Parts: sequence; structure tokens; C-alpha cells
Amino acid sequence: MQSISAEGRPALVALGARVRLVSAKGSREVPVSGLFVAPKDENTREIALRPDEILTEIIVPAPAAHSATNEVRQKEALDWPLAAASVALTMKGNAVATAKVVLGHVAPIPWEVLAAEKALAGKTITMASAEAAGKAAVEGAQPLNRNAYKVQLAKVAVKRALLDAAKVKA
Repeated sequence: MQSISAEGRPALVALGARVRLVSAKGSREVPVSGLFVAPKDENTREIALRPDEILTEIIVPAPAAHSATNEVRQKEALDWPLAAASVALTMKGNAVATAKVVLGHVAPIPWEVLAAEKALAGKTITMASAEAAGKAAVEGAQPLNRNAYKVQLAKVAVKRALLDAAKVKA
């Protein structure tokens, strides 16, 4: 799908964006988190776009005051990230009221990480809590035989995105 780049998918999911899909039968709105689907076999589509539909609009709510994306790349030039994490936090004072943590480039779809979100609930973002959330994000990860390195990269991306979102200096 050319409309939403791979780099932007985790951020759109973390921010709660929606897309408008239009066909001759009418239109429907779908959360970006529901637009991308993991293929079950080689004939399965990776998006929930019906054959007669076109994506006409991306609806992005106002960003959370505390949101960030961190992409781990091999080099700074135009290159695909090896792993990425996007976070959106709602704070109650200095504590996290709600968190959305989404990984990119580690699965065929943006990967929402509920364990990391739970690890952050009620906590202040510090180096230690960001590291704990990064660890929770990859707990139980099952990498393929040639991409085990992405587990460490995803953990670091979560930590960095959280520190950026909370404006904590590393």
C-alpha cells in the first residue's frame, strides 16, 4: 500500500488515527490499527481494504502532548528502519495515566505492545521505567532465524521513544 508508508504506520496506530475507505457502495472508517492484518498465507492480503475500495482520507487526531517515535537505522541516509517504536502517553501529573506503545518493522503489521503499556501504568517515566517497558515490549518475542537482533533494537527503540515523549534526558 503506497498511501501509508511503513515508517508512519506505528505512529498512526499509537495516535489512534483512522482511515476513510470509499467504494461504490459508500464509505466506512477503520482504525489504522485494524487496517493492517497479518497474512495467514501467501494469498492473503496484508490490508483490510476490500477489492472495490480506495483509501481517500487519513484522519489523525491531535497528537498527544507526550508522543514520540524512535527509529533504529543502520545509517542516517535514506534507509528503512531496522526497528521502530511509537508511543503516545496521557499523563496525570508526572505519572502515566494511559500509554500506547506500537512497534514497527518487527512484524508484518504495526505491533501493539500491551505488556509495555501495562508496565507504564501509574509510573513516572525515568530511565529505569523506560528500560522496563522496553523489556516488557519484547518479552516472549519469537524472532525468525535471521532477525533475532531486532529484539534488542525494538527494546532500545521503546526506551528511547518513551524518554523522548516524556522529555527525559538520557
